[in-house]
Amino acid sequence: MSLRHALGLWLVLTAALFSGGALVMPQAASAAEAPAASPDAATLLFEAPQLANTKAGQTLTYKYSRKVADPELGASFEDRVVLMIAASASSSGDARDVRVDFFTPERHHAAGPFEGVTTNPMLLLFLENHLGDLAGRLKGNPRYFKTAIRTALRDAATVTAADLTVGGQTVKGWRVTVTPFKGDPNAVRMRGLDTLAYTFEVSPDVPGQIVRMDIKADAPGGTLWEESIAYDPTSH
Repeated sequence: MSLRHALGLWLVLTAALFSGGALVMPQAASAAEAPAASPDAATLLFEAPQLANTKAGQTLTYKYSRKVADPELGASFEDRVVLMIAASASSSGDARDVRVDFFTPERHHAAGPFEGVTTNPMLLLFLENHLGDLAGRLKGNPRYFKTAIRTALRDAATVTAADLTVGGQTVKGWRVTVTPFKGDPNAVRMRGLDTLAYTFEVSPDVPGQIVRMDIKADAPGGTLWEESIAYDPTSH
């Protein structure tokens, strides 16, 4: 599966995020420190060559966690996603081929493979899974949720330089935050999930650059929904 196909699976409308609808890949960030100027969220998350600092034969493991307070929103569980990096057979330079092991056999999802990609497919895979779950639980149109997130990342995301923690170590990177359903006209139908806040952490010092992604909705008396995926440098 190509990256363009993957984009079509969940970000079918994301062309509006990019100039002229093209995916233009900027230069890779220095491994020594995060860029000096704050990038926009779309460029940082969907255009940067995140796999440039990976090598053929490398395995990237991500810990997944899902916690919900309302049983009608599904079960709480923990699992893992593994990306297996290979040299690209069709492209050169920063491009990689990626095979995916999405969750352990009990919950395994079919995903990939991705051929000749430069961005880390973990972001799209995580959001695809989340949006399918969200639409199913709320009996809503997944395109509606996709569009809300796309628009918020384009128009309302906050990007800040941050010290991020990975395996007990501190690395320089960026934190992107956005609340795409704030003020949503259909908030009353979202059963409290209109408060969902999305946080994305990336660093050029981490293989694949994706450090952590969190999705959280608070409710009176506690947390209604909390979902995350985080790079695990201790797993190989």
